[in-house]
Amino acid sequence: MPNLNEYLGSIISSITNARVMADIQTVKVAEEYAKHDLLKHFAVPHMRVGDVELTIPVALDVLTEKTETQYQPIDNTKFNSLIYRELTNSLGRTSLPSKASKALRALLVEQTHVLEQSLRIKQDLASVADYSQLAVRQLVQLAEEYQLVSRESLPKLNTEQIASRVAAVATQEIKVLSQRKVIENLNVIAESHKLREEKPENIIYIKLKISEDGMEWQQMESSNGEISRRLLPE
Repeated sequence: MPNLNEYLGSIISSITNARVMADIQTVKVAEEYAKHDLLKHFAVPHMRVGDVELTIPVALDVLTEKTETQYQPIDNTKFNSLIYRELTNSLGRTSLPSKASKALRALLVEQTHVLEQSLRIKQDLASVADYSQLAVRQLVQLAEEYQLVSRESLPKLNTEQIASRVAAVATQEIKVLSQRKVIENLNVIAESHKLREEKPENIIYIKLKISEDGMEWQQMESSNGEISRRLLPE
């Protein structure tokens, strides 16, 4: 069964292709007009698609939902401080040398910003695992660069365990603001013979209005003589 957005998309795509075919035919007619002594003075017929209104019957087949979660803004100062402490403790230290400390804090500020964006877009906690693993990899690099642990101890660091602890700390600090159920996937029955088998109360009618908004290439010249071409609405 087709997905609803794919089904509607194919209908709109078909109408667009119809306009393309009409434009190609217009070009052929224009070439013929140009060759004719009398027709070359006539306007070339050119079709435009106006408003297209469709009533599309479909029946619901499979509907799945997902939960969208919005999270409260992260308290960056507290969050970065807790992660910094967890990473530092994982090296068996209570503090780091000045340069190493500044480098680690700068990395955490950057990565926490990325995490916030990912939480806002993906709306789940899957990004926390990526954040934690990246933080640990950066910690290992700093530990090697600034010799925060002995060379013998560095390969013995259990990076998976450290990342797990970092993820636990991070998850505890990320608070849910709101949650809601949304449609993730909606498959429909669109075939005529199958719709005839459905009960009338199971059929819904989608009213779709499509308006054409053409694009054309426009050539522009800047004050310094540079010429550029942009695709703009007609």
